[in-house]
Amino acid sequence: MTLIVLAAFSTLVWFRLNGLPDHDNIAAAGAGPQSSVLEVQGMVVRPELFRETIQSTGNVMADMEIYVQPEASGRITGIYFTEDSEVREGDLLVRLNDAELRQEKRRISYQINLARIREQRQKELLSRNAIAQDDYDVALNELRTLEAQQDRVQAQIDKMEIRAPFDGWIGLREVHPGSYVSPQTVVSSLQKLEPLKIEFSIPERYRPSVRQGQNIRFQVEGSDAWRNGTVYAVQPRVDRQTRTIRIRARASNPGYLVFPGSFARVELDLRDVPDALLVPSEALVPEISGYKVFVLSEGRVEERVVGTGTRTDRHVMIREGLVPGDTVITSGLLQIRPGMPVNVRLTQREAASQ
Repeated sequence: MTLIVLAAFSTLVWFRLNGLPDHDNIAAAGAGPQSSVLEVQGMVVRPELFRETIQSTGNVMADMEIYVQPEASGRITGIYFTEDSEVREGDLLVRLNDAELRQEKRRISYQINLARIREQRQKELLSRNAIAQDDYDVALNELRTLEAQQDRVQAQIDKMEIRAPFDGWIGLREVHPGSYVSPQTVVSSLQKLEPLKIEFSIPERYRPSVRQGQNIRFQVEGSDAWRNGTVYAVQPRVDRQTRTIRIRARASNPGYLVFPGSFARVELDLRDVPDALLVPSEALVPEISGYKVFVLSEGRVEERVVGTGTRTDRHVMIREGLVPGDTVITSGLLQIRPGMPVNVRLTQREAASQ
């Protein structure tokens, strides 16, 4: 044991005096001259025409939509619509019991006939100066009062009928004949399905690029088809919670294949940028304050903070931080560091353009 301890102690003293071997130097000595230069891929950014498009999500809305509700309380005596069918403006949908009101209207009509005869007689007497003007005015006022009463009763009768306020498609029936309803009772729903509205929101920074008449494309769940629409209104204020702006567009709906309430994926064309700088999405490195990219500068890696714009499925438009001719590194981003020498191999498209 004493010999073993002395041997270990002697070994430690020797390494202390002569130094430990440098593993980095050993690795460098065993490697070739090119092994310290990492090979990565990159591309040279050049100005190109780009249609700036923003993607968003939204909802499909009916052009007009209401819940069918009565104006007055009463018992339903007739339902005159078929569920899930098309109706025209003015069509009678539901009638409530209005028997008492119609009797009151007939009673007043009899009084009106009598008052009209009396007014005619008084008018003839007045023309012969047989009565005073005040006597004729009393008869005329009585006639007009009765006519106003008749109009009031007719207005009450009209409230006992529910008619379609516009052309549309009526939904499911929520009541039945004999049901007692009030102004809070929902009878059904009515939607105008042609055209449709698409409502969506975009970040406030894009507001200067949006105007009425711009084209949009949208897609709904269950369909791979893209449909076209036109912006017709932009909310003139920014939402304080989301810092977005609401936009509405109209789109035709032939065959009623799209229904209100559907989820929509929306693409809005903002403008054409003639000299846009585009980089692949994978070249961006996220940071707390934004994004950065790595570029090649005199054979070494340089870090650039960039401002981004519109994204597509593969590329991102760079608003600031790059200039035409910069070589952006697109691979090996986890291995490279600023100042590191690298060997950049241009992608096939960029190499051909060189």
